[in-house]
Amino acid sequence: MSRFPFPIPYGWFHVGYSAELSSGEVRAVRYFGRDLALWRDQDGNAHLQDAYCPHLGANIAVGGKVVGNLIECPFHKWRFTGEGRVAEIDYAQRLNDKACLPTYPVQERHGVVMAWYHPQGVAPLYQLPDVPECSNPEFVGPFSTGHTIRTCLQEMAENTADAAHFVTIHQHPGQAHYDEFSFDGASMIMKSTQKFPSSHGPVEGTLNTDTAGFGFAIVRYKTLVEICMVTTTAPVDAETSQQHNHVWYRNPARDPKIDRIGQAFVKEVNRQFTDDIPIWENKIYVDKPNLCDGDGPIARFRKWAQQFYVGAA
Repeated sequence: MSRFPFPIPYGWFHVGYSAELSSGEVRAVRYFGRDLALWRDQDGNAHLQDAYCPHLGANIAVGGKVVGNLIECPFHKWRFTGEGRVAEIDYAQRLNDKACLPTYPVQERHGVVMAWYHPQGVAPLYQLPDVPECSNPEFVGPFSTGHTIRTCLQEMAENTADAAHFVTIHQHPGQAHYDEFSFDGASMIMKSTQKFPSSHGPVEGTLNTDTAGFGFAIVRYKTLVEICMVTTTAPVDAETSQQHNHVWYRNPARDPKIDRIGQAFVKEVNRQFTDDIPIWENKIYVDKPNLCDGDGPIARFRKWAQQFYVGAA
């Protein structure tokens, strides 16, 4: 029996790092419960397509190659465009216009390859936000860490609305106080005041989150230093997810003391994230939880989250 009642949600999701995909390279990846080919053409454009050739089913990501701005199947050397259309068949006088590779829209943001997934092939329903801190020379970073977790994306995202767990799991000196928790289409906005743990005792600060669907979030902290963390996530399948945390901290004068605090924050945010993993990997989804006053706006979060599912699990 599945632990979660959700199908794979739609949205923009992390499928790779820009620096790890060279021009002319093809990589086999698995997301959305599908085997996929991630490749970059000779003009530098990244593409994501289903891995299996519509001709006779060969895996284009294993042995396929980039020829100019086309991807070539290793079996019969059919070549496809980045839009998935058949472009060349050396041994055929006429192309098969019906054969095509399902293709996913791709954007590259701040060193990450993000792809749009919708189970019905619908075009993007919202856009990814810009993050000014990521290109601001006053900020140092990114410091990126990736995790693969046996859970679904909604379970991880629900932590934003779970005020109590900051104390019970992460040993914060006090509960989060929400100054704002609002929604605008695919966006969720959370602004909170919290006490954070530090080596010198509790520190007052703010934690504000701007979320775009389940796949992209900007988390801004103001404590001893100013932090911007971008989280990019992806469903590997219905019960396995990946999350990547990318941290920048503001240090315009390159003060060594701020560097030490910033690096300590990088370690702390990943410590707190790994604290959550045993809970996520061993819990089930309770459809009608028995909540109490202090749990946070979990019910409101779940209502917002419903929009990202098409059909039933």
